[in-house]
Amino acid sequence: MLAAANAFGETTDGGVADGAADAVPAIVISALEAAARGEAFADDLHPETAKTGKPPSSVQQAFDVRHYALSVRIQPESRSIEGTLDLTFRAIEPLSAIELDLDPDLTVHAASMAGVAATFERNGDSFTVALPVQVDAGETRVVRVSYGGQPHIALAPPWHGGFVWSEVDGTPWFATAVQTEGCDLWWPCKDTYADKPEEGVEVAVSAPRGVMVASVGVLAGVTEGDDGFDTWRWVSRHPYTGYAIAINGGPYEVIEESYTGVNGTTYPVQFWALKKNVDKARKLVLSEVFDDLAFFERLLGPYPWGDEKVGFVETPHLGMEHQTINGYGEQYKRGKHGFDQLLHHELAHEWFGNVMTHRRPQDAWLHEGYGAYMQAVYAEELVGAMGYFDRMYEAYVSNEHCLPVVNPGVGDVGEAFDNRDIYTKGAWMLHTLRRYMGEQPFWGGTRRLLYDTREPWSLAYPIAPRYRTTEEFIRIMSEEAGEDLSWLVAAYLDEAGMPELQARRQDGQLKLAWKVPGDRPFPMPVTIRINGEEQRVAMGGAPVAVPLPDGASVILDPHSDILRDLPIIGDCAEQTDAQIQYNIDRFTRMAREYSWQR
Repeated sequence: MLAAANAFGETTDGGVADGAADAVPAIVISALEAAARGEAFADDLHPETAKTGKPPSSVQQAFDVRHYALSVRIQPESRSIEGTLDLTFRAIEPLSAIELDLDPDLTVHAASMAGVAATFERNGDSFTVALPVQVDAGETRVVRVSYGGQPHIALAPPWHGGFVWSEVDGTPWFATAVQTEGCDLWWPCKDTYADKPEEGVEVAVSAPRGVMVASVGVLAGVTEGDDGFDTWRWVSRHPYTGYAIAINGGPYEVIEESYTGVNGTTYPVQFWALKKNVDKARKLVLSEVFDDLAFFERLLGPYPWGDEKVGFVETPHLGMEHQTINGYGEQYKRGKHGFDQLLHHELAHEWFGNVMTHRRPQDAWLHEGYGAYMQAVYAEELVGAMGYFDRMYEAYVSNEHCLPVVNPGVGDVGEAFDNRDIYTKGAWMLHTLRRYMGEQPFWGGTRRLLYDTREPWSLAYPIAPRYRTTEEFIRIMSEEAGEDLSWLVAAYLDEAGMPELQARRQDGQLKLAWKVPGDRPFPMPVTIRINGEEQRVAMGGAPVAVPLPDGASVILDPHSDILRDLPIIGDCAEQTDAQIQYNIDRFTRMAREYSWQR
């Protein structure tokens, strides 16, 4: 997901969407203000439903999700849905019941297993199905659940998520965006990042005729109904995090091209654009998506889902990294560094988020730090060092340093995203690590993080996804560097503040010392430039003295290799306040542009 703050690049100033409201409702403004501050918004959403990625209950830990088959009927006029879920699960231990998460705003109508009705009981944001017979450990069964109602409406998507309802020239235009709240906002699921359906998903969406529906995987067919509704059936054999399963409907036209990836596989690239924007979308695919793919595949490895598709769909919100069908709402704006930064960011998440997924909420920086850093690396490739450091400077001055990036106290993904430093500081830690390790070890370690190999370019499909933690990241990078790098990562990610390089002239010497939050060890060497001559100074725990001629000019870290505390940003409160009004103004404009309806 793109950062809510102006942390990494420019924002959109596009035109107002057709039918946009003249004024934004007060409740939306309240949600926008909360999003700008990284705070929870006390609307009608159940407080537990608002949490995603939290530890599963003891009942949920007793079964493994193997497959989801979801059928949903969309009623735009009433903003309601009716759905059926077939959940295939394997018992880890003997089971007499299963538990799924679902927003209390949605009603469970019935449950069954193998055609035999099952009783169920609501438990706030979840419900328990009593199985008709006990399922022994190792056995696989299918439970069917029917449900319906009016799903929670997103107030400031994608930061405050749910269903997004809009229209274009009288035709419904809708989307789902639930990263920080979870899949249970609109369908029954096991709302945890740590149990993806190993055998894949099926999504069948019935929508009014004239509405085209884009979703995950491959389109298996469209069935015309006698009631004026058409059913679009999408199938994927890959595992998915619940929030990455999305549905999008509107008056679309599909642009499809073919791309041959680094491993020799030719796969489809689809862009589901509003009909009025099809020419812009075609240009975007041909001029940018192909170049983005070439960049990512060359640097990282094969696109993870080349046996299905690369997918983008125009959405009535800014965007989201939905696997194989990324939401796009940047309104076809090329950024100041020569590329569409939102499209690039969401595509980056196919690697950092979808094929490599953080195991715990506190490791969310693995998605967003890497996802944001890749735009700086791409700007460097396109326009050189000035583009790279322009983006990195924007990130630096957006650091809030209020909370540690890796915070064991974080209980769910929404809490992790309250800390926008997972983007900015995460990216800067990667920059510092790259400069310290060197190109080959850093990128080799990154590829191992994604694929378990330094040289993934010949991998055949399917490519297995994997879970990662910060500790695994440290282990891999340390192995690549040939030394323990836990001190470097911990100094940046386990503390809210940053190391400060203290320097003073005294008695013909330049005295240098690191002041590190938490008094952590930080033996980071420093390049200094004295009268135009550079030298690299080894640093340990004690201050270091360097001979200094009288009147010499001194530049510390002249190439900005190291993330360190500089007197150009304020403290936590100042940094937060400086961006609040900016974000409120930005989100208010977006609410008008996308014609959000409530």
